[in-house]
Amino acid sequence: MRQYLNSGAAAIALMSLTGALMPAYAQNSDENDGNQDTFLHPYSGDINPFYGDINPFRGDINPFRGDINPFYGDISPFWGDINPFWGDINPFGGDINPFFGGDINPFWGDINPFGGDINPFWGDINPFWQDIGPVWGDLNTEWNRTAAIDGNFTSIASEMSSVFDQAEQVFGAAILAQTGESMDAAFLDELLERFGIDLGNPDSLGDVTVGERSEFFLMFYDSLMNFSGVDHVDHWMPAINWSPALAARYDRGYTPTVGVLDFSVNSVDGGSFRGQLGERDYLNVNHGNAVASLIGAPVDGTGVMGVAPHAAMRFYNPFDETHTASWRDVALGVRSLSRGGAKIINMSLGVPGWTLHREWRRVFMHRAVARRADTLTFVIAAGNDGLTQTRNLNWTGVSVVDNLILVGSVDPLGNISSFSNRPGEACLLVNGECQPGYRLMDRFVVAPGELLLVNDGEGGVTRASGTSFAAPLVAGAAALVKGEWFWLDGSEVADAILLSARDLGEPGVDPVYGRGMLDVAGAMSPLNASDLYAYDRRSRRVAADSLMITGGRLSLRYANRNHVTVFEDIGDSFRDFTISVDDLIVGSSLSESVANAYAEQYIYERTGASLNGTSFSDISRASQVLSQRGNLMVTATASTLDPSNVGYARELGFHAGVELTDTESGRSMTFGVGEGALALSSQAGFNLFSDHRPESGGVNPVLGFASGGAYAASTVDLLGDLELSFGVTTTYEQALFVMPGTGEERALFDGVAPYQAFAANLDLSYPLSDRVTVNGSLTQLHEASGLLGAQGSSILALEGGADTTALTFGVDAQPSSRIGLSASVTMAQTRTTAFDGGLLDIADRIDSTAAQVSVRYEALFSNADGVRFSMVQPLHIESGALSYTGMAVTDRETGELAVESDVWELGGRRPVYAEVIYVTELGSSDRRVSLFSRQQLSGDEQVSEFSAATSGVRFEMRF
Repeated sequence: MRQYLNSGAAAIALMSLTGALMPAYAQNSDENDGNQDTFLHPYSGDINPFYGDINPFRGDINPFRGDINPFYGDISPFWGDINPFWGDINPFGGDINPFFGGDINPFWGDINPFGGDINPFWGDINPFWQDIGPVWGDLNTEWNRTAAIDGNFTSIASEMSSVFDQAEQVFGAAILAQTGESMDAAFLDELLERFGIDLGNPDSLGDVTVGERSEFFLMFYDSLMNFSGVDHVDHWMPAINWSPALAARYDRGYTPTVGVLDFSVNSVDGGSFRGQLGERDYLNVNHGNAVASLIGAPVDGTGVMGVAPHAAMRFYNPFDETHTASWRDVALGVRSLSRGGAKIINMSLGVPGWTLHREWRRVFMHRAVARRADTLTFVIAAGNDGLTQTRNLNWTGVSVVDNLILVGSVDPLGNISSFSNRPGEACLLVNGECQPGYRLMDRFVVAPGELLLVNDGEGGVTRASGTSFAAPLVAGAAALVKGEWFWLDGSEVADAILLSARDLGEPGVDPVYGRGMLDVAGAMSPLNASDLYAYDRRSRRVAADSLMITGGRLSLRYANRNHVTVFEDIGDSFRDFTISVDDLIVGSSLSESVANAYAEQYIYERTGASLNGTSFSDISRASQVLSQRGNLMVTATASTLDPSNVGYARELGFHAGVELTDTESGRSMTFGVGEGALALSSQAGFNLFSDHRPESGGVNPVLGFASGGAYAASTVDLLGDLELSFGVTTTYEQALFVMPGTGEERALFDGVAPYQAFAANLDLSYPLSDRVTVNGSLTQLHEASGLLGAQGSSILALEGGADTTALTFGVDAQPSSRIGLSASVTMAQTRTTAFDGGLLDIADRIDSTAAQVSVRYEALFSNADGVRFSMVQPLHIESGALSYTGMAVTDRETGELAVESDVWELGGRRPVYAEVIYVTELGSSDRRVSLFSRQQLSGDEQVSEFSAATSGVRFEMRF
């Protein structure tokens, strides 16, 4: 709504401080006079009655020389060079479409406070935006083409009618409920008339300029959002990496107070902000409301949203009836706000011709200000002259440097706004020298400052442009930082903002963009992951730069609820970060190429199985008798290595062994390098590598953890047919992956030590009959750097080892010459003393189980085919827990630290798979087809090796 104030005999249209406000529309459109493009700018040059000699605060009367004139520059969003709707900057076209679809929808999913019964039609709004957004982009393109070619706007008028009809379908009921009118009567008819658009006369579209067209679309969007039941979504949100979900995540109940040195918030709408009205309330304009709304307007379903909706605000109006303020008034305002508890002070004001005026020195040196300065973060708008500061400032004796942030404006494309002042090479000189970090560009960030949707102070919304409105976005971000880490001082809060900014323009800090674009999520995240640290159980500081837990079979029941705490130094203090364990499990973060390679290998292995009678095997074996003297025979063997292990850069590349056999007694000893789990197993029915692999099979997977390195075994016959075997197997796994077809080695997990394990296995096998054999085994596993195959890095390292004892019972049966059956069940217990130097221990013993049943059938459709059906439960933790002990912040106001413990419950859903393998020859043994399918029936989603459903087919021809 346009307001007027008599000054002398002239009625003057009030504008903003360092930003200008559009006339409000939507609810208040009936109060517009239609002459928005004819604004007089009263406070520029000679027209300003309070500039120059008439300034009552100039000379001896004002000990703080000069004046702060908030009304300068030509920054009307629809006037002159600053018009964001002019030329190529179209908020509804191309890559800068901020309002439709994409990731910026803050009201969908778990954080939607307006879902359900409160807003029954919100589900319809999302597809509406997704459908209409591209249409508007296409309309602009077609509109330009039509204007340039034939001037026939009939099709465009038709498409616009379709857009309006669709909007009526989605929003019509809500508009009728709130206004008692249709969409046309409520606002659309007046909006069309305002821009001279008559859809019944398509030729009228030819007179609408590019800028007017974009303005129309934006106002149409804003008007509809008034009836959406949610706060308005605006383009600055994704630009600065902010969302309501992020703001809500850091609302811990600590309420930082932001001081707003500005015109008082209009009392008509002051109640929507958490704060006090200004002490000098006789000048009510919209600028204070606009700034305050961007800092902390609540997420309440109406109007706009602020960056820090949980922040409180305190207001101080330094301006008098002349609409100017003396430096003394500014200093008094800063003092008042700081005494009132403000920790961040937003100052969207300045002096024409300066990015930072020299007289700020006097404000910061004011005794009352200097006394509290270290606790404050000052955010100052850079101004709207479009200039680059060249003059250095004498800053000797001023303590306000590290807690100072200057803010410029960028357009929706991230380019510096034409009106925004820039830092240049100017510096804050101390004793005539420019010290590191004292250049204005070192203290400078940019944020969106063109056409931001703001509170208009009259119960509605409007759009505003200027650095005045970029600055409160930064102040809001500072409030989020302060609210999360309440113990930080002013300079440390500023560091979080400045050091996290996204680089723009020339690489590094530059004279135009300074540090770069405000990044709210970045400011709330570690500045440098390599600098993170934690405290171990002995309160020793340890690096925590590459936290992760590799998958293995260590399933956490509530990984998303468990977390670890790490710290980073900032200034003379620190910040803490809690990281969800769910985010640290790297099985969910394997690259797509590696995950695909795992799946391809698994399918290749399964479809490579051959049929020998009723037994399926993927082992190709060759043997050679090296020596035979008397009863002693020495045989060398070589066989294929587990295909999945080829990717781990095994140096040998195949399974090799030497077997010593006493042909008279049947005793034997075997030594080798390769698949120890298969070599030590007595179950003849499980001859696939993956049957013994912990993540995919159910046949003594505890033994499988130590398979892959050197092994040895000895077998003797006891009491007739009872066979006793004792063996050991080892593994040493480098976490490398060789990309298939390239030979390129990649480190899977940075900072994770090689996996080392040793297992001893005692096995008994006894044939109950010619067709049934039973067996049992006792396995003792020691993992030197892991826990059930899982490993950790940094403070989560599992080095020091875990010990697991497992009992396995199995049966092999062949009911007929064509049918075979094998079954295996494993029960295990895991324990440890303590992991060396880490923050983890086993709080309670870990009980786990595994099982597999496979049925094989030969000659299903022909004499040369066969099928194997299996039900598999890989190793699954039944019960147990880990204990986490580390330092954490116990008082978020003071930053006090104490040792805290947490219990991470293990378990998760039981994984069960159904699997079918079919093999058949095609006319001869030289041609073969294999089919494989695996389906997950229950359990947690597989993320590391294969998906819930995996299938494959393989054709082989030998020459």
